[in-house]
Amino acid sequence: MGPPGGAGGVARLTVRFPAGPDGSGPTPAELRATLVALTEELEALVGPPLAAAPVGRTDRDLPELVETYRPRQRELVDLLRDDGEITPAEHARLVQYVGDRPVASVPEPKALEPVPDRPIAAAPIGAERSLPPARPVAELLRTYQIVSLKQAGAVRARRQISFAEYMALKRHFETAETEAKGSGSSSEAGR
Repeated sequence: MGPPGGAGGVARLTVRFPAGPDGSGPTPAELRATLVALTEELEALVGPPLAAAPVGRTDRDLPELVETYRPRQRELVDLLRDDGEITPAEHARLVQYVGDRPVASVPEPKALEPVPDRPIAAAPIGAERSLPPARPVAELLRTYQIVSLKQAGAVRARRQISFAEYMALKRHFETAETEAKGSGSSSEAGR
C-alpha cells in the first residue's frame, strides 16, 4: 500500500484488546468496528489501496495494439475498452483502424467444372523418380548370403533390397522348392 505514484511499502498493524473480567476476548461486533476504524485511519494516512488507484500506463501505438488484439469488429474493440484492457485513446485508434479496413467482399461462387465421363489417367512417374534396376538374383544371394525365403524377408525388412528384388528372390525360392519336390517324387517313383 502507498500513495499513488509513491514507493510501495508494508504496513503492519497490531491491535490489543483488554481481556474481559471472565478472561474472554472481544466480541465479533467489537472486532468488526475496530477493523473498520483501522481501515479508515490507514486510508487517511496512505490513500486508498493501490487496486482502486487508476493504472498509470502510457498509450500503446497502433502496430502494437493490432499485433496484441488483432481487432476485426467494432464490438470487440468496445469490449476491450469496457473491460479496461485499453485506454480511451487506444480505443479511438483501434476504432479508426477497424473502420478504415476494407470490408472483405464475398467472392462470387465459381461455376462448377464439368465432371469428365472417364477418369483421368495417372501421370507416369518421371525418369528422375524411377527406381534403380533390380540386381540379379545370383548377386543378391551372394552379397547377402541368402539361403532361404525367410532370410530374404529379413534383408528386405532392413531395407537393404528393394521390393522388386525381394519378389525376384521369392520367385527364385518358390521355383527351387517346386523343382526339389518334383525331383524328389520322381526319384522315389524309380525305386
